[in-house]
Amino acid sequence: MIIYSNGCSHTADMGMNYNRVYIDILSEVLMGDYDVINVAQGHYNKSKNFNFENLSNKNYLLKNAEHGKSNDLIFFETINVVLDSINKKKIDLAIIQFSGVNRRVHTNPDGILEHVNPFDNHHWGIKFEPFATEQSLQYLIILQELFVKYNINYCFIPYMEFDSDVLDTTDKLKFIDESKLTASLYDGHRNYFRKDGKTCDAPGHPNCIGYYEMASIIIKKLKYDVELKPLEYYFTKKEIYRDLEKNSKMQEFIKQYGMILRDGTDDRIDELRNII
Repeated sequence: MIIYSNGCSHTADMGMNYNRVYIDILSEVLMGDYDVINVAQGHYNKSKNFNFENLSNKNYLLKNAEHGKSNDLIFFETINVVLDSINKKKIDLAIIQFSGVNRRVHTNPDGILEHVNPFDNHHWGIKFEPFATEQSLQYLIILQELFVKYNINYCFIPYMEFDSDVLDTTDKLKFIDESKLTASLYDGHRNYFRKDGKTCDAPGHPNCIGYYEMASIIIKKLKYDVELKPLEYYFTKKEIYRDLEKNSKMQEFIKQYGMILRDGTDDRIDELRNII
């Protein structure tokens, strides 16, 4: 089995904080033993560090998520990886986590890719509505059609909510298979995870409970007949204690204002603290 995963920091490895993220838990439950391949950012066919022709008859988890990544780059990479896998070692399952719709990718004259979002390189300009949400909806529909065409099982994770005003007026929702979404595009996961204490910071990155919850949601969504082991199997006592028992003023602040923290930037945190 080959599982392909892409997304931003809500999916990418958090080695300094956690030994596993949700895609690791999911892969262990579905495949048991497997090899991990970290796919290069901006993957092209036959990338220098990865080639489907070189894969053996093993189970693989292909990790393509990266901190700060935009839907532009998630879309571009996913299409390249899927097309590269056709007629070789075809992907069996794709888990695609969509990022904030206002993010974009920027290219320097030397070809280096730069992430543009509220935290990184925002001086180059982020996307604005309604184009931001409309473009991400197009990405979702095109990828959906690609997976269906090549009979690849898939799941979309709208971790950050899409703009509700644009969703109310767009003509594209009728083309989206909502059975493949882990949450409503209106709601996403981020705000509710923050409100329920399932994040480790104001921007809404999952903590160990959040990762465990996300793996469980995907399993149920895809109707796999498997069960997760207890939380303690996947995370250390230190990680669980930090997230479940070591309450902090910041965590209480996040839970209180989780529904309106938006991207959880320092400016937004200061703004909310000034109205407390």
